Amino acid sequence: MRRLIFQGLLMVMGVVLGIAVIGDVPRQLVYAVVLAICCAAVGEYTRFGIAAIAVIVSFSLGAVWYPGMCWLLPVVAVDAAAIRDDGSLRRMARSGMRKCVTLCVRWSWTIPLAGLAIRKNTAGLAWDREWIAVLAMLAMLGFGIGLQLVRFDDLSLQAKRLQDTRRNQIRQLRNRLSESEEDRAASVRSAILSERTRIAREIHDNVGHLLTRAIMQSEASQVVARISGQDAAARGFEDIHATVNEAMTMVRRSVHDLKDRGTDFTAQIGAASQAMGLEVVLDNAIDDAPAAVARCFATTIREALNNTVRHSDARAVHVTLRDMPALWQLVVQDDGHAISTESHDDGGIGLADIEERARALGGSAVCGPYHGGWRVFVSVPKSKEASS
Repeated sequence: MRRLIFQGLLMVMGVVLGIAVIGDVPRQLVYAVVLAICCAAVGEYTRFGIAAIAVIVSFSLGAVWYPGMCWLLPVVAVDAAAIRDDGSLRRMARSGMRKCVTLCVRWSWTIPLAGLAIRKNTAGLAWDREWIAVLAMLAMLGFGIGLQLVRFDDLSLQAKRLQDTRRNQIRQLRNRLSESEEDRAASVRSAILSERTRIAREIHDNVGHLLTRAIMQSEASQVVARISGQDAAARGFEDIHATVNEAMTMVRRSVHDLKDRGTDFTAQIGAASQAMGLEVVLDNAIDDAPAAVARCFATTIREALNNTVRHSDARAVHVTLRDMPALWQLVVQDDGHAISTESHDDGGIGLADIEERARALGGSAVCGPYHGGWRVFVSVPKSKEASS
């Protein structure tokens, strides 16, 4: 658009000066206006390809034969400055030929000016040296404007490429930062779970043993006091035994709670999905679940994969876990042939265990042929009983 604006200004100046010098509007000037407009339009919308080169050369040759067209040479010089070896003549095989053609086209507008300078009177038109100098200055101005516009376009393109590169780098850095945050969160979670497991083990091994010894000592002291007839001491040891026993119960609950919270659901499900000789596709949409649900799903997956390996010709198993608004779902589907329940599991013991575990959590389990294979479908509600 900037190029068209400058060419429009140069065109107006050339037409005004041409009429002022010639004193009339000859056909050559009208032809020059039409060709200059064509040159500007073709150069703008074809990015100075072969068509633009043809128009520039045609205008320059026409101005040699009809000097009245020379007043529009500044308009053509703007487009001639944009002709380059890398963009306009890529189809030419030889680089030397491309350079030669590019050089000739870029400076073709100087040929009519050279003819005017040599011949003072051409086709009945008197050209003073002053007007030739003015025309040459306008043409050089147009060529200089064209060079600056090309430079501005190149700088704009480089700026856009730099912006794209910077945006790409920022996007990559954000992705790396996000991955680092995820890795850090996973590491922190793993460390927390490991620490909870360690604390539970320490409490169980140390405090639990001491409380167990205290319970046994209080029971023995109570028996000795009763045998000795010391009823008051026996009642005291009985109270101590009750208190220590209650403390032992609370410690056990705390240990089980820490151990359950120290269970990594994702790692447990991933470990349960490992099977020899099968391609297991795990689609886990559950980030975390209560320990009871985790144990139920992990055991169910192991049992289903063992049955598939032992009693099916399946080669692939798809394990899907879904976190629904009101329940958790587990689906284990293999691609083997449908087999009866008795032959798929020895006496149905494993399948019965799966159903019992699901019912213990208030859920349900359905096992049987499905879509040409064998499917185990377990659903556990999100209730307080299942979460405990």
